Amino acid sequence: MSKIKLDKTRPIFIISDLHMGDQGPRDNFEADNKEAALKQFLSHVKKENGQLIILGDLFEFWKANMGKVLVTRRNWIDRFDQMQAIYMIGNHDIQLEAFIGSDLLAHPFFSRMTGPFIQTIGGKKIKFLHGHEVEPFQRDGNPGWGTIFTIIRGIIEDKKGSPLLSADGASEKAWLGMGQRFAWLWNMYMNRLENKATKKENKKNKKKKKKKKKKPRVYHIERELTPSQSPARAKGMLGLFKKERARANVDVVIAGHTHAARAFKGWYYNSGCWIGTKQDYIRIQPNGQIDLLEWK
Repeated sequence: MSKIKLDKTRPIFIISDLHMGDQGPRDNFEADNKEAALKQFLSHVKKENGQLIILGDLFEFWKANMGKVLVTRRNWIDRFDQMQAIYMIGNHDIQLEAFIGSDLLAHPFFSRMTGPFIQTIGGKKIKFLHGHEVEPFQRDGNPGWGTIFTIIRGIIEDKKGSPLLSADGASEKAWLGMGQRFAWLWNMYMNRLENKATKKENKKNKKKKKKKKKKPRVYHIERELTPSQSPARAKGMLGLFKKERARANVDVVIAGHTHAARAFKGWYYNSGCWIGTKQDYIRIQPNGQIDLLEWK
């Protein structure tokens, strides 16, 4: 657990999932023209004497070269550093996780880079995390089907000249539908192969008089996709966050990751995202009051 110190006499502003890319045709943040809105929001945070927490997926390394993204977004890195912003690692910028606590990244902004942490504010014990940490197929940081789908999408976006899932949403349903069909075909193909292999192995075991039968592995690509890639999974995330709340013994869980802003029964808050049609954020007052808001 990272050690983070907050000034609890000041309001805290939380944003997540900006997915800043290299300003190319795969870059949703650029295509959705979010720079002006973000500048205004940061000015508002400064005016309110607020502290800024970026709760993961600030950068988009799944669809772009990491070095190029960081060089391209140097102006924002400088701005966040001036505000002494706290930067939490998400699954789309998890390549930076190994640098937490090291001196390999010289820019001072990265000295405040962190993983999940817990703070008590206004009598509420709050756990801050991006959200991928509660998912078995996302938390290890190894490239999986979610990364592969994103790369494929990026190749299509290069040909198209703009992101598929930009704010206008014109291609979103088509892409999600294509992904679901591919997942269904892959699951069917792999499960058939697995069943054949298991039957063959059980037949051998029977001849060798081994009593225990092996059960075939069941493949579900959807479990490895992010909630934004498979929106149906966003609902199931609530149960995972509930388990994490009990495990960490906290009053409140604040996360991002799902791209779906939500406040649920006073114990779960999700900061949504800054790509697409809405820009959401969370504000925590020194007395512990938590509000989910939309920046307009």
